[in-house]
Amino acid sequence: MNIWLLIASCSVATLLPRTAPYFMPFLAKLPRFLRKCMILLPVAALGALIFPLALTDFHSEWYAGLVGVVSAFLVSYFKAPMIASILVSLTLTALCLLI
Repeated sequence: MNIWLLIASCSVATLLPRTAPYFMPFLAKLPRFLRKCMILLPVAALGALIFPLALTDFHSEWYAGLVGVVSAFLVSYFKAPMIASILVSLTLTALCLLI
């Protein structure tokens, strides 16, 4: 199979579920809570995919992944920029792995 066709089809398969809630016209008619749930669904699905990997990727240093996830959550919770969340979680994970 052509590698470019494979890359394009995987990109479309990933992009559609993430962008569909933003462009569906019936979302404007839903109650506010349900509308917010539909918009946050792609983020929740991504989190469900990332969290188990963060705990199992480092084998004996499983706590490093947990520290990274918790630190990213805390920084994001206080509405810091996304780059701050990424940098803090990467730094703390690296420090846990070095110690």
